[in-house]
Amino acid sequence: MPTIHVMSPTLASQVAAGEVVERPASVVKELVENSLDAGAKSVRVEIRRGGVGLIRVTDDGCGMSREDASLCAKRHATSKLSSLEELFEITHLGFRGEAIPSIASVSRFKLCTRQQQALEGWEVRIDGGLEHEPRSSGVSPGTAIEVADLFYNTPARRKFLKSAETEASHVEHQIRLHALAFPQVRFTYRRDDQLVFDLPATTDLRVRISALTDPATAAALIPIDATTGPGISVSGYLLPLSEARRTRKGQYVFMNTRPVEDQLINRAIRDGYGGFPTGLHPALFLYMEVEPALVDVNVHPAKKEVRFRRAADVVNTIVEAIANTLQRHARQETRPAAPAPDEQPSDPSPAPAAAGSGTAATTSPSSPAPGSTSKIPVFPSPSERPQGTSGISAVLPVRPISLKQVPATQGRLDFQDKACSRPDAAPGTEGRAEKDLSADFKYLGTLHQQFTLFETPEGLVLMHPKAARERIIFERLRAHRQAPMPSQHLLDPVMLDLDPRDFAVIQQFAPHFDQAGLTVTPFGQNTIRIESIPALLELDNAKAFLLELVDRLTQSEFSRNAKRMAYETFIAEIARRSAWKERISPHRAPAILKDLLACEVPYCTPAGKPTLVNYSIPEIKRKFGMQA
Repeated sequence: MPTIHVMSPTLASQVAAGEVVERPASVVKELVENSLDAGAKSVRVEIRRGGVGLIRVTDDGCGMSREDASLCAKRHATSKLSSLEELFEITHLGFRGEAIPSIASVSRFKLCTRQQQALEGWEVRIDGGLEHEPRSSGVSPGTAIEVADLFYNTPARRKFLKSAETEASHVEHQIRLHALAFPQVRFTYRRDDQLVFDLPATTDLRVRISALTDPATAAALIPIDATTGPGISVSGYLLPLSEARRTRKGQYVFMNTRPVEDQLINRAIRDGYGGFPTGLHPALFLYMEVEPALVDVNVHPAKKEVRFRRAADVVNTIVEAIANTLQRHARQETRPAAPAPDEQPSDPSPAPAAAGSGTAATTSPSSPAPGSTSKIPVFPSPSERPQGTSGISAVLPVRPISLKQVPATQGRLDFQDKACSRPDAAPGTEGRAEKDLSADFKYLGTLHQQFTLFETPEGLVLMHPKAARERIIFERLRAHRQAPMPSQHLLDPVMLDLDPRDFAVIQQFAPHFDQAGLTVTPFGQNTIRIESIPALLELDNAKAFLLELVDRLTQSEFSRNAKRMAYETFIAEIARRSAWKERISPHRAPAILKDLLACEVPYCTPAGKPTLVNYSIPEIKRKFGMQA
């Protein structure tokens, strides 16, 4: 039987590194936090090979003495805590004393430091947890830490890392977070000896945000009305609906200068926006100042999550700040009125029209007459917001297209719609290749100009024409995936600045977009150039379209073939935008049904939303209390 023994200090540090040092970005986070806690006014970060080869963080902070330089590599050694009471009023970013020994145990570590008024500095070297004797060194005031060959002595950890490009994107994202939290500090970032950015210190938060985003995003910033509650104050900037994402990549939340990811705050943000479209997350820069005694930051290994002692006050203050800002902004914004009724699509609930297209996607009974203008908020009130909307605004218009000349799918394609199920599908759809399945469907009419009704021998079937068209277009495009999709070359290529994580995804899948008619190439740090787009599309807001694709690819199963996944994601988005821009007249319903029943998976859209709903006669009889 194995006996219990005490782990060696080196082994204990390597085990602890499993929580503290997940990837190179984790190392950068811990070292930059130490620099900021030391009062640095300038922080410089350099990496090579995604941070695996080298990470160097240099600051002009207070520096350390010989004794402190040696002691900082010991586990649980810290200058930020001396009693339990201080833990519950912590104002520093770091406080556990685990980062340096954990990092040093899985790398070749070198620390050079000098106090501001000292005449000499000190150098400490640690190789895989083995510390060498400190020695005198001529260095500038402050601290410089080098972490080389990360995970060199734990190969099992290294094999779980992603490519150098992906790891570098996470490093850059981490630096951006700290740069947004500390605009008064200068941040310089170099990757593989190339300057990525050099952000001068500023007292204007908007200047720092603008330096880290593209000009269009910076121009759209909406200041949050400064709001205070019991022990909390909220400020920052919101972005309009067009900047919403399928993930929370567009949300930057800081609590006492600490980047946080907290479910309570996420719910408060959504409540502040009211009925925000389902599946989307608003973009914003939210800054909270909370009394240290009212928050516990010692509840997560990476200190990303926090626990509030008066959670209701936090939620109410965030909700009030966001809601008041949206109401104020809504009163200031105007946009063109809806088009004339004869220009309206038959479905009153598709995604909004493209920005700058001059037409709206829907109208209501109270819509103003043609030619008039109406003040309509960019952020509609909760009662006006569409519920259950699953897609971002149609910011990249799609030309109405006709696919009649494209033959229906032949044979079975290797594609699965896991969200689709057949039990509720229209009856009698087996063997559709042998006969026209729509012959058993008798067209009855339309319901609220959104749905079409058919009588069948088994009961009643409702069809959503736009959802049906989405499935039809998708399968016909997919049937021709071996042939390149027609594209249009842009005389003036479009340049887009992206978040480093989005840039990494685009780089990964860019070669596969060519098959779908989209050509994108890297053009400098985090910048891409769009050289051609599918002929079916009009270039209006390419960034929103690409970000939609990035989010879908990020959420997809990466175990699938990357090329097929990229192509199918792309054509699914084209099909969705094309179908929901069409104006479908009632007399087209039987033809649409016939095309739909010829599809491989006719019962749902590529996103899994139903196209057909069946009500059997026994089910209807039960509703009336009759015997089935």
